[in-house]
Amino acid sequence: MAVLKAKQEKIVPFFLELMQRQQLLAMLITRIGGDQFKGALGDTVTMRTNDRRIATAREYTWRTRPEPIVLDDISGYEDGIPIKLDTHLYSATGLTDEHMTLDEIEFAREVLQPQAQAVGDELNARALAAFRAAKWKRSFGVDAGVDPHRVAVEARRRLDADKTAPAGGRVFLIGSDIAAEWLVSDRLSKYDWNGEVGTPAVRQATIGQLAGTPVVVHNELDPAEAYYFQKGSLVLANLAPAVPQGAVTGRTGVNAAGFAARWLQDYDAAYLTDRSIVSTFAGISEIRDERKGGDGADKLDLLVDETARHNVRGLKITYTGTGSVLPAAADPAA
Repeated sequence: MAVLKAKQEKIVPFFLELMQRQQLLAMLITRIGGDQFKGALGDTVTMRTNDRRIATAREYTWRTRPEPIVLDDISGYEDGIPIKLDTHLYSATGLTDEHMTLDEIEFAREVLQPQAQAVGDELNARALAAFRAAKWKRSFGVDAGVDPHRVAVEARRRLDADKTAPAGGRVFLIGSDIAAEWLVSDRLSKYDWNGEVGTPAVRQATIGQLAGTPVVVHNELDPAEAYYFQKGSLVLANLAPAVPQGAVTGRTGVNAAGFAARWLQDYDAAYLTDRSIVSTFAGISEIRDERKGGDGADKLDLLVDETARHNVRGLKITYTGTGSVLPAAADPAA
């Protein structure tokens, strides 16, 4: 027997499902499809972050009509943040004539599955790096043992101070030591992702909710590292590359969660090798839409200096003194 191949029309849905299943961080932030990037200057589009429209409300006379109503202009503007597509992630492997002729290989399980997982893992790693590189405006430290509910209330108070992050779509993302403290505190209540787009990875990592906000544990965070953020703090753009005319076989696809990728297979006659390539275009952008604030009429305007803006849709929390939650063992000599 030789290679057991999968049906071509089922290949892309198969590995897109694999990519999505392992996504954690990418499922917690905003995702946009890549079709709008086609023809975009510099592979960049603008995401609207504030739609300010100001109208005037007036009172009209009751039962009498002594004068006409007043027509007022509606003033305002829209502002936005650039979202860039700038990364080509791929996994490529070769199957020699000897592999294709003599070896028993289940193509979907032994070739496509590890390729899809490799691309998915790298997408997760890029998302984690974006969290750590974000220019959060606010952060605070917490000593071990502090009531988790108080931490949640304080995080919300600080994020609300900038009057930018929507109340919905907020998440706690925490490391393993913080998760251990919160789990033994009896402050967590049950949270169910039903009705929301989630993945097995997200559901398995969700340990409950705190003050109405889902709590997700990510083991690749430092044990005492944590974030409280609204999903619009970071944006993942994703697009499947086009199938080139020179490819022997190729497919592209996008699934219901918005993940898109391409699979190619061709033959390299110079090395007598079949090649399987899974790839995707991606870009993770941080939303820095800090406002001027204050009491002036322009308080909701973006800071003019883009380099000075901070991310006001999330914040970082750092715990100190965390560790085992077990009580200290009795001294045998006592």
